[in-house]
Amino acid sequence: MVKYVATAVALKCFSLTPLTRKIYRRLGNRVGDNRRSSEQMPGYYADRVRRIIRLAHQHKIVADGDRVLELGTGWLHWEALTLRLFFEIKAVLFDVWDNRQLAGLKNYVRQLDAMLDESFGLPASDIARARSLIASVLQVENFEELYSLLGFEYLVESSGSLDALADKSFQLVVSGGVLEHVHRAALPTLIKATRRVLRDGGWAVHSIDTADHLEHYDQTVSPKLYLGFSETTWNLLCANDVQYINRLQRGEWMTLFDTSGFEVVEEEARRVDIGRIKIAPRFAAMEQGDLECTVLRLALRAK
Repeated sequence: MVKYVATAVALKCFSLTPLTRKIYRRLGNRVGDNRRSSEQMPGYYADRVRRIIRLAHQHKIVADGDRVLELGTGWLHWEALTLRLFFEIKAVLFDVWDNRQLAGLKNYVRQLDAMLDESFGLPASDIARARSLIASVLQVENFEELYSLLGFEYLVESSGSLDALADKSFQLVVSGGVLEHVHRAALPTLIKATRRVLRDGGWAVHSIDTADHLEHYDQTVSPKLYLGFSETTWNLLCANDVQYINRLQRGEWMTLFDTSGFEVVEEEARRVDIGRIKIAPRFAAMEQGDLECTVLRLALRAK
């Protein structure tokens, strides 16, 4: 708990001014790129590829010629990039700031290449196609070459607004570990905007990390420790703009998507025991299963 509080205070200090936030992100990107350029790719990156490929084949969420919007594309453009290995898609990579890390991207893609035969169960023709494109990706020297190769567009809009994107212009909107970082007040507008840019019958595929992100720094505490903090205490002690999380729970997400024009086709949730946490008033009336949820993965169809 001491480490948890110390980390919270440090992140709070870094979020005090735009300049300190910029410095933190720039340093974080430099360190992160160096680390990702040589580290073993975390297993969940491969799991994300398996999931999106399965959804593409099982539910026809995307096909050759479709346009894809990746929200919060972050360091590696992972969802759009790995879909492009198997489908001739065009993609818009949308973010609110530039976190791109080319060396890390190449390292992870190189490792993905080595896995394709072993655990993906794909036809030989799909594997050969993916490997051919991976070989080309590994030869690019900058992101502009990468986007030219893949047919991607990179769009940074600090306000988070999707107003620049046309109505019904995408077949798929996808995100991984992004929506929990969108400010709570802005979420209804954003989710409705994703429905606006989707064609009728289009898809949204999201993986939402509903855990306490400060637990990543102190793994001795519960992944849902934040449930014990009132709004006042959380905002005073832990909330910050460097690693903001909105603390929305599963039921709140489901309502938000439903009222924005989506129907749930697939849901996967991971849960933990929260029996030792004294639940704060903000969460007291919510369902136990919703509060236990640490990861929420949804495949949604636009109504």
